[in-house]
Amino acid sequence: MKKIIFMTLALFICAAAGAQDEALKVQRVFNEVAAKAKPAVVALKVVREESETFIEPEFFFGYVVPRERTYRYNTQGAGSGFIIDSEGHILTNYHVVEGATRIRVSLLDAGGREKTYMAAVAGGDPALDLAVLKIKSQDKFPYLELDYSDKVKVGDFALAVGYPFGFRQTVTSGIISALNAGMKVEGRKYEKLIQTDAAINQGNSGGPLLNLQGRVIGVNAAIFSPSGTFAGMGFAIPAAEVKRVLADLVAGREVKRGWLGVSIVALDSVMAARLGLNIASGGLVNAVVKGSPAYEAGILRGDVITECDGEPVEAEDDLFYKTYTRRPGDVTELTRFSKGLKKKEKITLAERPAENAAVVYTAGRTKRADMDSRKSAYTWEGLDMRFEEGGAVVDRISADSRLFGYLRRGDVIKAVNRAEISSPAGLPSVFGAANLSEGVLFDIERNGEGRYISVQVK
Repeated sequence: MKKIIFMTLALFICAAAGAQDEALKVQRVFNEVAAKAKPAVVALKVVREESETFIEPEFFFGYVVPRERTYRYNTQGAGSGFIIDSEGHILTNYHVVEGATRIRVSLLDAGGREKTYMAAVAGGDPALDLAVLKIKSQDKFPYLELDYSDKVKVGDFALAVGYPFGFRQTVTSGIISALNAGMKVEGRKYEKLIQTDAAINQGNSGGPLLNLQGRVIGVNAAIFSPSGTFAGMGFAIPAAEVKRVLADLVAGREVKRGWLGVSIVALDSVMAARLGLNIASGGLVNAVVKGSPAYEAGILRGDVITECDGEPVEAEDDLFYKTYTRRPGDVTELTRFSKGLKKKEKITLAERPAENAAVVYTAGRTKRADMDSRKSAYTWEGLDMRFEEGGAVVDRISADSRLFGYLRRGDVIKAVNRAEISSPAGLPSVFGAANLSEGVLFDIERNGEGRYISVQVK
């Protein structure tokens, strides 16, 4: 019996010693990663020039004369970044340095002493919230490598390094909590983010998220927090997304964006049923730009796009992001349903037009016909309508109509449940076949632009 107890204790001690050895190995890895990051992660102090204009009274011979005065002043911000090559290029968030007039960089040398340099913005991409700075020095700098392998998995260890709240360099650890997260922060939309529970706070923006090999898997960009401080949810832009634009940012080139040339609305159950499709989600093509890649590929208004490069499309933002982050000339693969048939095709993206460039959609404006409104008048579900070439014009909507809030006065209803309105005589049959309780898909024109509206009310 004593022998059995002795052997059990010996096994327990060996297991405990083994577990302790493994824990020490992990600790040493953390130590090594932190030491590697220490000289390459920098603190950024950003100065911006702001101005405000006031109307101030000025007394002149007893009269009050209002005068406009503009006051200029500086504001300061802080963030983090990390050096990505020996020449002193720094990667950080665009929002950290946006509008900066002066940028001061502080880093730690091999002996732990702080050194300060000035830096300038080499290039920026507000869409991905990334910017590259160049240190104004001929020195050679230690740097971190980005891991473009895209092999990050939920549950992996991760370390975040930065300068939160203006403190000295801080290292926090955690795991990868989720992948492909999306969120909006102050009007900026982020997609495909890495979510981590490694503590990230104000001032950490632009710092690296590292794996246990000491390679950068993401750029810390945002947190979700009801209090404004860390609440267990931090987000980083993946290194694979950084790779798309990094060369352009370092060279100071404008980032060219891919463009498909369609506008879509999220498909709902009513739309799917009325289009005869047995699918749960997708993007209903609302308009196609003439001459765009989508137009040349034969994509039609009323088609439903379900996938882009094998990933689901459920809303406008999904398709926009998947093409916007690609380059002109890149090939994207779309899966769509057109006239009930499923199609899969590869389309070469073009360069996205400038924001102020005019684009012409295939959903053209309705032509007005000269017709006796009394002969073409029709009333249905509280709508007073009259036929004009191309559809039924809504003249009035009663306040108790079930369509109140969906349709507006002046809307032109061009089709109902895919049945086109081509003549006054067709109004009773088209509208008579529609049942709002079962759901109705309206194809309308509003302010000269086509759109789909689905309505299901009891």
